[in-house]
Amino acid sequence: MLENYIQTLFPNLANIKIILGVTCQMSFIQRMAEGAKQLSERARGFGEFASDRAKDITKKSSELLELTRMKHELRKLEKEMENNLAGIGALYYQQQSGQADVGEELQRLLESTRELDMEMKELEEQISAMQPKPLICSDCGKEIPQGGRFCTYCGKQVTN
Repeated sequence: MLENYIQTLFPNLANIKIILGVTCQMSFIQRMAEGAKQLSERARGFGEFASDRAKDITKKSSELLELTRMKHELRKLEKEMENNLAGIGALYYQQQSGQADVGEELQRLLESTRELDMEMKELEEQISAMQPKPLICSDCGKEIPQGGRFCTYCGKQVTN
């Protein structure tokens, strides 16, 4: 009965309830859309961050692969150098003992060894240039371990 009385006093009350309901729904939808937009922006930012980290990792792994290849090449040259030096020793012994005339072969092997030495020095310089330089403490001059935040000798905090 009270309900009928209220409806007679406010005949548009049902319409107002519908309008208020739609308004509330629109407000809710707008808040959801705004939240989705913020989430999208965060996801895009995370995607860019992840992409940058992936590029860094790819670059570092490529550098590491190249460094490993160069070290392997250096080991091959060192082994060849050992063989050359052993051959020079054997040829020199033969020459001094008068067993054979090995002068030309000895000269060829000496020249090859000089070239190997130059190649090895060049490769060592390239390897050294690719490897990270250790930090040096500005206070005491000692080397700071990689990733260290304090000098292990004097305790000073590392500054870049």
